Amino acid sequence: MRRIYVLILLAGGCTSDDPAPTVTVVSATPDELTPDDDALDDVRILVEYADADGDLGEGIAEIHDCRGAELITMLPIPAIAPADIVGDPISGSMDLYVNDVGAATAATMPATCSDLGVGALGASETVFCVVLVDAAMHAGPGDCTPKISLAP
Repeated sequence: MRRIYVLILLAGGCTSDDPAPTVTVVSATPDELTPDDDALDDVRILVEYADADGDLGEGIAEIHDCRGAELITMLPIPAIAPADIVGDPISGSMDLYVNDVGAATAATMPATCSDLGVGALGASETVFCVVLVDAAMHAGPGDCTPKISLAP
């Protein structure tokens, strides 16, 4: 069973008037996953976000495994800003966890990944791209992790 956790920090202020949230991948750990070992097949992606209208909470974090279009994890984002802050800019960071990354044969790369500049992947590597969708269903531009090695 796949268990997913989202941890969030809230900070005030961002500068864009675009209602779609933005995301920047800060790090992804570990830099090597072992899909056949339950203790070594989870990835933590630290992202920073900004949302001009404060409604990112109760939206979705889409995490695309660039090995194939069907390899997408949808993480619900809990409420971030109190109701009296929604409408105002917010920014902060989030830990996104994808547990139990399994073995997969590389297929056609998802459009999200190729649109974000991910190049060809080797058989023993992957990239995860994150897109944030706010409560009003505004999808922002995504960002991607560096390549992550997959141990046999």
